[in-house]
Amino acid sequence: MISDGFLKDKRLPLIMLASLIWGIVAHGMAMFVKFSYHDDVPWFNGVGETYGLGRWFLAIESRITEALWGSMDYSVPAFNGVLTIAGIAFTLYLLCRKLEIKDRLLIVSLCGVFVCFPSVTNIFGFIFTAPQYYVGAMFGVAGAYLLYTYDNVPTFLICTFLMALSVGVYQSNIPVNLMVLLLFMLDRVCSTDMKWKEYIILALKNALVCVCFMGQYFLYNLISLKAANAVMYDYKGVNSFGYSSPEAYIYRIYTAYKRFIKPADHINYDGVSNNMFPWNIKYFHMLLIAATLILIVYLLRSSGTLTKIAQISILIAVSPLFAYFVYVMVDEDDAHGGMGYGAAFMFILAAYIIERTREYGRTARITANAGIALMLVIGLMFARYANICYLKVQVMQTEAISYYNRLIARIESVDGYTADTPVAYIGGNQKNEDEASVEGLFDPIYLPPFQGNSIINDFSWKETMRLWCGFSPVIAEDDALSETGQEQITQMPCYPASGSIKMIDDVLVVKFAE
Repeated sequence: MISDGFLKDKRLPLIMLASLIWGIVAHGMAMFVKFSYHDDVPWFNGVGETYGLGRWFLAIESRITEALWGSMDYSVPAFNGVLTIAGIAFTLYLLCRKLEIKDRLLIVSLCGVFVCFPSVTNIFGFIFTAPQYYVGAMFGVAGAYLLYTYDNVPTFLICTFLMALSVGVYQSNIPVNLMVLLLFMLDRVCSTDMKWKEYIILALKNALVCVCFMGQYFLYNLISLKAANAVMYDYKGVNSFGYSSPEAYIYRIYTAYKRFIKPADHINYDGVSNNMFPWNIKYFHMLLIAATLILIVYLLRSSGTLTKIAQISILIAVSPLFAYFVYVMVDEDDAHGGMGYGAAFMFILAAYIIERTREYGRTARITANAGIALMLVIGLMFARYANICYLKVQVMQTEAISYYNRLIARIESVDGYTADTPVAYIGGNQKNEDEASVEGLFDPIYLPPFQGNSIINDFSWKETMRLWCGFSPVIAEDDALSETGQEQITQMPCYPASGSIKMIDDVLVVKFAE
């Protein structure tokens, strides 16, 4: 039975243990210290936006977990963190099992890359929904595993259904689905002597899988929107499903290949970036690409026939496009840090080639070992980058709590203030950040939600102040101040200057900006 094979496979405990160790090294700060600001505050008891963003199965996952525990969701970092790492580990196990990746050090290096990848760090910043996202990615890989293991009509249907669910959790699982189909097809091509007719039929079968899982996704999305009486939001192109002009798609395809070779330092969209290879990591990535290209030459030379060489070359040539398909789905400025997990599957491609070619002679063996070493180094650098992101947010959160506590003390010290006094914040999202404590302490970090130098102006700042400082005053109505009161506000200085907090018309006014 398949379960017996899984339980007897020594790679399963190796991957689980290695992933947990890598996870603690990279994400321990986020797992054992509670960070809660930005989206984590309004979704402290939820999984984030669902139907309005086309993530209908994310809503179903939330209902399943609530039914399982008999309580509402909670943004618990350690528990959710372990579940997230377990989901990533089992995904990696399915890949290693199907692709027959057996070298232990190679597997450990893959665990490092997959668990410490910056898109995982991004999702740990949204820990309230992290397990659901990576279980969703696992669904797509599991579907392809079943299809390529049993290769019959029932597994075809199961595969397309599971992939539809994965996209229903997060649309950025589309590149994951594309890559796993490509990798399993590459393995079959390398392991057999296919005629062009068989090759084309297999490629068309993969294409049919994609058409079917996307068709199911759209169908279930439509049904879910109607059932929930919801509409799609205008957010990063989700309501238009990334549709654009033919010229734009050509440029997007070019962008996908460009970002594989040369990651963007940052993208000027509110400081958000989809760069998965920051700082000097990009140089080690380039060295790994070079080592993999050398091994690809060995792989092609050992293939025997020109037909097989061409078949393998085509799949390898389109792999960057599939891995970076998020750049085809949306404009580059809309590419979010959490959307880049498909790029991690290029390391699976490199590992597969290393596993197949390392015994092809001394040069191949040295190159393969160099590739493994590079992946270990990249994993360590990813882990360090994750720690720096968490260190930064810890400093920002501590600073914000201190800022809010000082603000609360000054508010409550105003004569006439009571718990029932309405408070009006003027320019609440424009507080002075010039003296932000992280200014100059960190190199630019554009990975959300760790970008910026302060969180005192975050959109959920009032909710953060309530959660961490226990202060949730009555907010004044827009028309609570008279014209005379409005004129008085114009004469007030901005916080924290003396006189920036004042009682006007029985309303406590705090002026942060003009």
